[in-house]
Amino acid sequence: MRKRNNAFVWWAFVISMFLHADAFAGGWGPYFSWGRDAPTTGIPESLMDQFGDLLRGMGVSEDLINRAKELARETETDTRVNHITLGVIYDSAPSRDKLLNHRFTLGFDIATSVSIESAEVEIPGYGPIDVSGIAKNLGVDIDKSGYGVTAGYTLGFGIVRTDLLKWWLGPGLRFNFDYYNLDKSFKGGNMSIGGGGETGVNIHVTPEISLCVAGGVHWNAFAYGMGSESQSLGSFVWGNGPFYFVHVSALFHTGPDSDAWQPKAPSPPPAPAQGESPVLTPVPEQ
Repeated sequence: MRKRNNAFVWWAFVISMFLHADAFAGGWGPYFSWGRDAPTTGIPESLMDQFGDLLRGMGVSEDLINRAKELARETETDTRVNHITLGVIYDSAPSRDKLLNHRFTLGFDIATSVSIESAEVEIPGYGPIDVSGIAKNLGVDIDKSGYGVTAGYTLGFGIVRTDLLKWWLGPGLRFNFDYYNLDKSFKGGNMSIGGGGETGVNIHVTPEISLCVAGGVHWNAFAYGMGSESQSLGSFVWGNGPFYFVHVSALFHTGPDSDAWQPKAPSPPPAPAQGESPVLTPVPEQ
């Protein structure tokens, strides 16, 4: 019961902080993004074991199998992972006339597919063997979707700041992890971390809401691993490569951003100086 009360107090505190506009002035809202990791990596060790078993079934000697594994370990493969992300975004100054703004994102990531390409190993006397096709030959579907979490940070510089829009650009950082349940009791996972350049436009549709369209290119360190129920995912292979993404979000203004731009009322005429008669506007004759 005490743990439940502590949890209630904690969540009440978090919600109160979110509702306190001065503490988190800026813009909050949902976001959606599509991205693609395109790194060059090695071949997971667990897949190498399946590679050896396949060669044994072909009657290849152990010496040649060991040599083939060495060649496969030296083989670089092109990996592709497509991402769809849904989450929440915070922008410290979506519409204010302010040079710097900080953007934070936290999202639920769906890796719609992962594919290992261009992984052919030349075996003396047997010709090239497609290592990437071994898993499919064994009934392990690598192209299955996965799920995970992603988080990002961007430091934006407001290059153009008007009552209608704010164009910003700057450096960004991103972390991502996804987990896969593959066929035949296999599991997999990938992790990436890196950074690069980002840019976007906040379009102020009302004084309280901005719509953001953004995108960027990062260079990520990338790790991918596979394993069965009896094996862990500890044998990650590392690589690196670009990550491309586009992003759309809605930002609901709080604090100073809730009235950052408003229609300007006409200024009243100046009051006459002391001792001067007020200027009377002549009335046109009827």
